[in-house]
Amino acid sequence: MKQPLQLLIVALLALAMPVTAQVEPPKKKKMAPLNASTEPVKGKIYVVTPAKNRLTVRLDQPIVTADKTNKVVAFHLAESGKITIDGAEGKLEGLEKGMKVTVTPQSMDPSKAEKVEATKPAPGEEKKTTETEE
Repeated sequence: MKQPLQLLIVALLALAMPVTAQVEPPKKKKMAPLNASTEPVKGKIYVVTPAKNRLTVRLDQPIVTADKTNKVVAFHLAESGKITIDGAEGKLEGLEKGMKVTVTPQSMDPSKAEKVEATKPAPGEEKKTTETEE
């Protein structure tokens, strides 16, 4: 009698224990590669991350290299970097998703933006990009 009772208790305990489903780890968001071109690039602001001193641009013309094509590139704002928004001096925090932008990279380090010239989109123009970074 003792053995069936023990089996019954073990079975009840097994049923009472929560079932832990295997959960997939959250997918890591892909980050845009840092700019490698020394030429100024034009596009639209895709993501601005002031805490990381970083802005990401969806390019009007993709940058084609031997191993890949970049439609989106990121820049860190250089210490001496200048930002203008609609012709007036601005800050990284003032840049908004969808703004048209021309970014001039530093000649020594093209991943750093020396000059950022942004314009707000026209009133009828919608922000059509979606955020996928940071």
